[in-house]
Amino acid sequence: MNRETLRDLTIFALLLAFGVLGRWAQPAWNFTPLAAVTALGAFYFRSWLPAVLLPATLLVVSDLVLPSHDSWQVQASVHLSAIIPLMLGRAARAREGWRRAALWGMCGFVPATVFYLVTNFAVWASKSLYAPTAAGLVESYVKGLPFYRTMLAGDVCYIALMTACLAAAQLLQPTALEEQAKRG
Repeated sequence: MNRETLRDLTIFALLLAFGVLGRWAQPAWNFTPLAAVTALGAFYFRSWLPAVLLPATLLVVSDLVLPSHDSWQVQASVHLSAIIPLMLGRAARAREGWRRAALWGMCGFVPATVFYLVTNFAVWASKSLYAPTAAGLVESYVKGLPFYRTMLAGDVCYIALMTACLAAAQLLQPTALEEQAKRG
């Protein structure tokens, strides 16, 4: 195994462990590193395979311990929402300067917002807890606001932490990270 492959496997394992443990030990519901880990993995790995496997594996493994989703539709909406930070991280990989910074900034609020809109709709559409009316849909979104606020705070916190780590790593070894980002 060459040095680059070993480094990539180590980064994958560390991001996976951080993401899984972060979901298991969340201090408040939805305050997790999922979006940050997904975006950073999409940014770091030049191949799509590890970039996609990272959030998929993170969700599957962490869901083994977390309370189950109420329906397969809700679970599917949670898993599909991970595509947003994946795409933002991938887009950041292809940009430089303020465009890259803007994409990292978007990682702080776009994934939580999409997650809130998609999963609350899935909950409303798949459960009898809310009336199958416009008023029931509005009620679903209103009751989801505390979770949205917490997820938004978690995404901003973890994105800031991840980008700070990325900046620190670049200061320590700038040419290796620049070469890694330009390769793919």
